[in-house]
Amino acid sequence: MAIGIGLIIAAYMIIQIERKRAESTNNVTIGSGTGKDNRIIINKMWRQKDTIGAVMVILIILLLVSMFIFKSDMPYQLLKLVTLLGMAGFSFLYIVQDDGKENEEDDLTPESLKVQRFLRLIDYREHPFSLALILFILVVLTFILSKHFGLELYFEMSGNPRYVMSLPSGMRLIAALIFACGFLYMIQHCDFLGIRHAKQGEYKLMQIHFLEIILLGAVFLIWLVILIEALFEKY
Repeated sequence: MAIGIGLIIAAYMIIQIERKRAESTNNVTIGSGTGKDNRIIINKMWRQKDTIGAVMVILIILLLVSMFIFKSDMPYQLLKLVTLLGMAGFSFLYIVQDDGKENEEDDLTPESLKVQRFLRLIDYREHPFSLALILFILVVLTFILSKHFGLELYFEMSGNPRYVMSLPSGMRLIAALIFACGFLYMIQHCDFLGIRHAKQGEYKLMQIHFLEIILLGAVFLIWLVILIEALFEKY
């Protein structure tokens, strides 16, 4: 939750700083810097993602095996951190790499005004808030409040999960969506780490929405069942 909220604050501050800089120079385009664009490097890395990924996996396995020799419980804790960082890195590379012809899309705006309003609410190119972050915060707050009200929530912190996945593992997957939504918003509006801002196409956004249907739907149902079970046991 702290990472997600921090990412939102960082995105907002970066864009506001860029806007003030543009206004001070009478430049209406945010982030229209000159010079080298690091997207060229990102594009090369994305084209070689399979090779880079294989090398990273081998290095991580060697590191975990070496750590297991000295302390058996440390590799498991490190693996969770490495997994989160890996998902964040993959999200970053995918969002900032060049879309190519994906931006040359037909107008997909629906005719219904209600549907248009709903799509604007979940268009992460327009704001840094996402359904993934909202659900993440909701689950964390539920855990905190359960301590206060004396509810026993079965989060399956160890052992085999009763469902397709445990709630903690689902939350780690949702974290990758939070990173992707934050990067999508930032690169849409301003330069970021030497990468020129660029209009993000509907294709990336639709892929995020597709993952939301699967991950958020599963995590929400698991969270709902856990909460209902805890309430029935207490009352």
